Amino acid sequence: MDTAESILNFTPLDERLACSGQPGREQFPWLVDQGYEAIINLATSASTGHLPDEPELCARAGLAFTWLPVDWKAPRVSDYRAFQDWLDVSRQGKVLVHCAMNWRASLFCALYRVIREGLGPEQASEDVLGVWEPDAVWTALSEAILAEHGLPPIGFTMSAR
Repeated sequence: MDTAESILNFTPLDERLACSGQPGREQFPWLVDQGYEAIINLATSASTGHLPDEPELCARAGLAFTWLPVDWKAPRVSDYRAFQDWLDVSRQGKVLVHCAMNWRASLFCALYRVIREGLGPEQASEDVLGVWEPDAVWTALSEAILAEHGLPPIGFTMSAR
């Protein structure tokens, strides 16, 4: 089954941006059929479901591929900055941001949409909490990134709702 439901935590955010967990080998052609042009993978080679041949799978399907491995236990503001730079350039086309489970991807997409596109904090929080509840490490990272841009914390916790 090559549908959005078969990709772990697939979350369309708007008509040109989605985030998800790791797509399977058979899902890259489906993504192209849906109009996706580029993929960025935020998972590391140690992540669950890592596909070492993902660059080749994307190339065969006709997708541009970028790998930006973000350490799960020690994400850095510079990781987000590199992601933001990539999405600034790639946002004109239809793109998929993914990692192993859609945890890194959903958080980075929410931050991007708040910082670059003016998405409200409530919607950003809902988009992330629909997939996972960030722990202290990822909450601190999001707060540091938002503070760099003069923005208040979003409150990525269920108890903040």
